[in-house]
Amino acid sequence: MLSNGTTIARCDNYNGEVDELALTFQALSDPIRLAVFQCVRGCGGASAYDTLTGACDGGTEGAVATCDVRCHVPCSPSSLSRHLAVLRDAGLVETERRGRQQYVRVVPAALNRLARFFETTPSACCNAPALAETRS
Repeated sequence: MLSNGTTIARCDNYNGEVDELALTFQALSDPIRLAVFQCVRGCGGASAYDTLTGACDGGTEGAVATCDVRCHVPCSPSSLSRHLAVLRDAGLVETERRGRQQYVRVVPAALNRLARFFETTPSACCNAPALAETRS
């Protein structure tokens, strides 16, 4: 509901995926988080990232060490942790601790959800008015 008492009507073909996508796009709207996500997506499975050559080196199980992410996206450990938490809450990445090191990987279902969004043409939008007045 808007502050003037107007509600936004949802059409019959609206589904909960819109809410999930909004959370995804919100998480990726920060330039640092987008760079972190891009690094993890591109270097997933890498054990090191060479900032001079731009190449990932080695790797296991599709995960990259967070210290290697910081080599590519310079930020403090606490800042990276905060950005990873937002990406994790949006379902874009998952993290796991192995000994003293934390590893992060992209959630494949999240990439599939984004790909479907950009590859498909939405069905006809609702014919209902975009805004419906509410009565107090």
